[in-house]
Amino acid sequence: MARKGENIYKRKDGRWEGRYIKGRRADGSIYYGYIYSTSYKEVKKKLVIKKAANFSNSTTTDRFYGTVNNWLDYWLESVAAVQVKASTFDSYKSKIDCHIRPAIGDIYLCELTSTKIESFINKTRETLSINSLHAVFRVLKTALKYAEKLNFVRRSLYENIQLPKIKKTKITTITRSEHKYLAKEASKSSEGLPVLLSLETGMRIGEISGLKWTDIDFENRIISVQRTLQRVSTLPSSKFRTHIIEEKPKSDHSERMIPLSTALVKRLRKEKRASKSDYVISNGEKFVEPRTIRYQFKRLLDALHLPKCSFHALRHSFATRCLEKGVNIAVISSLMGHASTKMTLDIYTSSNLKDERLAVESITSI
Repeated sequence: MARKGENIYKRKDGRWEGRYIKGRRADGSIYYGYIYSTSYKEVKKKLVIKKAANFSNSTTTDRFYGTVNNWLDYWLESVAAVQVKASTFDSYKSKIDCHIRPAIGDIYLCELTSTKIESFINKTRETLSINSLHAVFRVLKTALKYAEKLNFVRRSLYENIQLPKIKKTKITTITRSEHKYLAKEASKSSEGLPVLLSLETGMRIGEISGLKWTDIDFENRIISVQRTLQRVSTLPSSKFRTHIIEEKPKSDHSERMIPLSTALVKRLRKEKRASKSDYVISNGEKFVEPRTIRYQFKRLLDALHLPKCSFHALRHSFATRCLEKGVNIAVISSLMGHASTKMTLDIYTSSNLKDERLAVESITSI
């Protein structure tokens, strides 16, 4: 359905017509170009590209004759879709559709000001956490940076926008006793292998879901992390709202080699003998997706009467146990697939009260 301000209309002959500003006459008056198609979607796509191309071919740098929505459509389809992974694109689109379009989408790009962006931020802050607000603004800023690159807007439009300072949130982990108990019980459960993999390797849930038997070197006891499975939104034309995609891991550093314990190798060998799938975590021949793994984990926690936590807390707990054992921070960073040791330190600098008490006692005993 056409949105207000799109300049897309359905004709009496059943076709869709899109109108765009093609240029200006010598007297300054506007003249228009037109696009026709039997499909609204096709007209919209061509119209967005025409608006961008018409401006970029112009010798002036004072106007882009489309709305923020028009620009976001162009940027998503022609830039983001080419440059980023499908899951990242899905995240961009979700933030744009849920937060940016409703607030400033109908404003013409040439009329967008820092004041209007600040007003958008203040309003969005009422419904989102500060961390989420930063994430939404990063997407808007990235889209505007590309517009600035083509001289559609000035850098000052977004460069000096001040956001509330992000407060570092304390990571959620499980205690040492809970870790030990959970690992023991997961080793007995038919659905416990994903839990053991995360507790003993620090792998992300998507990496565990995408793990194949060919990724495991049993002789040298090593896992090679090569892919991740994620659920993303589907095109509006599909009968399903979401679907599973297979991608490379989160970053280049996430493609890593992780050594395995003797006990975990033994469990994996047993699972492989009974498996009919290419995937380590499977349901028959098919992989088990992250959403199902989360559900199984919640069910296990409930059965064991353990405090509720996210599956990702197991990854954090793996890193925390490594720190407690005095493992070198560079080694932990490599195992976690972090880009740098600084990133690892930024996440895991907090300690628990027991460690703090030991630190105080060690100083007083000097």
